[in-house]
Amino acid sequence: MEPPPARLLEIEHNRTAATTTIRNRNNDNRQLNVGGSPMRLYHLALAICCGLFGYIIGSMPNNNLTGHVDVKSSRQPSYKYDADSQMKGIDHIHPTNKSSIIEEIIPATLQPIYQNIQFNVTRSMLRQSRPIIGNTQRLHAYLEKLRNKQCTTVLFLGGSVTDGHNAGGAKNAYPKLFMDWLNEAFSCVSVNGTMGKHEYIPSLPGIKNSQTAFLYFDWIDRIEKLDLVFTEFNVNDAFLADYPPHALENKINGTIQGDLRHFGSAFYFEVLLRRLLLFRKPDPIAIVTFNADYIGSVWSPAYGNFRSSLFRRNMEPLKLYISSMYEIPVFSAVSWMLPMAGKKGRELQFEKTYEFGTASWHTDKCCHPNRSGHKLLSLVIAFCLLEEERALTSLQYSDRADIERDFTADLVPLMRDPLYLSSEEDIAYVTCVDAEERLIDFANPDNNNWEGQVLVNEGWTWYADNKFNDKYGLITNNSAGESHVAISLTGGKNGFVEINYVISYENFGRGFAWVDESQDNTKQDLCKKVLHLCRMDKGNDAIWRTENRVECQRNVDGEEMVSILNGIWKVEASVQTVTLLREKLPHGQQKYLHVCLTPPDPDESQRGTENKFKLLSVRTF
Repeated sequence: MEPPPARLLEIEHNRTAATTTIRNRNNDNRQLNVGGSPMRLYHLALAICCGLFGYIIGSMPNNNLTGHVDVKSSRQPSYKYDADSQMKGIDHIHPTNKSSIIEEIIPATLQPIYQNIQFNVTRSMLRQSRPIIGNTQRLHAYLEKLRNKQCTTVLFLGGSVTDGHNAGGAKNAYPKLFMDWLNEAFSCVSVNGTMGKHEYIPSLPGIKNSQTAFLYFDWIDRIEKLDLVFTEFNVNDAFLADYPPHALENKINGTIQGDLRHFGSAFYFEVLLRRLLLFRKPDPIAIVTFNADYIGSVWSPAYGNFRSSLFRRNMEPLKLYISSMYEIPVFSAVSWMLPMAGKKGRELQFEKTYEFGTASWHTDKCCHPNRSGHKLLSLVIAFCLLEEERALTSLQYSDRADIERDFTADLVPLMRDPLYLSSEEDIAYVTCVDAEERLIDFANPDNNNWEGQVLVNEGWTWYADNKFNDKYGLITNNSAGESHVAISLTGGKNGFVEINYVISYENFGRGFAWVDESQDNTKQDLCKKVLHLCRMDKGNDAIWRTENRVECQRNVDGEEMVSILNGIWKVEASVQTVTLLREKLPHGQQKYLHVCLTPPDPDESQRGTENKFKLLSVRTF
């Protein structure tokens, strides 16, 4: 067997000995190793005597007593991993070399890129990046591929953080930085025997959260080869509706009041994990939950006095719970950066000159890391992979019991019962997915197959409306309303018609949607009317608001089968949302989906002077 690489030989805790650090009066550290097996009394006395003798000798000037064990490896890594420096637990108090951890983890050719991270990243910080170890069987299989010089494919499923929003785009984002590191640290050989490259697949433009990963999962399914998947939805899942529109049962009855908070996030994230666990591309893929960032604005003193005593949300606890129940490894920058940013108080946390603070980490008041932050995210992933490789090669899991095996990776997978899904939902969305589901995707700039299905277009244009010119959709903007589009649809197995669109705090409006057998706008009069939504309770009762929203949709001038598409949002952000039409389209039947924009409501405070609506996709299943 090839000996482990030197970068993995961190002498941290010997498997058969506990390490005790003794500090002498000159602040010189010495180490005493005591056998870990239970001692009889005379063994204990002997150890104490030896310890006293070692202390006396250790107090003498002797530069050779470093406690460092030098283990040679026949496979020399392309960069340094210093076991001795890993044992210095206080190097962050008086840093003598700001690039020490960089030199150990990052290959020499890439080290200049990582020299300007906003603060001195220490080993003790990075060690907090594994809040959930999880079942590492799949991750170890991936690491074995790397060690055997196989070229691999990595998929990043994430939102605007993964896209590098406000950091200069994908070229400066952590997926690109990580893949550069991966190719340098673990070179690979292609099938024809020449030097190859590890490839990465960026997230589809329409996938920004767990819900839209659910909508576009057919795209993920079509990827032929896949070895590792990162899911990065810690920020965007916080914006999902508490109640998932795809629920096939009434989640309210029998549910303890308050349990529905963030239920939509839990619902879609569980569907995503369950489907990924059943993937074979061609092997079981390694899955990592990556919590890259948090919503900084809700922690800000400027967020509002009404937040002064309320829980300032962070989706990580929910992600950790679901990941732990499915034994998914979690890599996280949030687990240590958020506590570190606020440990001296909220005022300092948002002081831009405070190097550890939220304001210096983000490019805006929401949740987007700056370029330095993306380098840190790449460093977190690299560190976690190397730590896991060290665990793999040091045989730390040699005593693993059979119950610890990853049963989902077996030839016949065995999966735990769902946490948030009913049996019917698990069958419909995980184990027996409709192979005939049809997606009309307006968000993908490389796909215009939808053009033949848009049969009537009155005032809609396909373009990207953001400053980076990369977020496409079918868009209308008309202060008078009345814009109308008719799209040809064929019913799926379950009869559902799903509309994915944008909600925003500024310049967006509302509309109606319905299905009938005519291409013509049979509800022109309705599209000309101002849409007044019923008032929502100002409290925090998600159950009451969900029921009230349903009642609103049942009373649109007697039009029971017309669904409201509300593009107006009070939060200062633009995100995607989904509505399932009230009317079902039977399997195999062809009808027309109609969407029309209504005039703005003059009685409602709406930011901006425009009246837009942006369709992202339509799906039948």
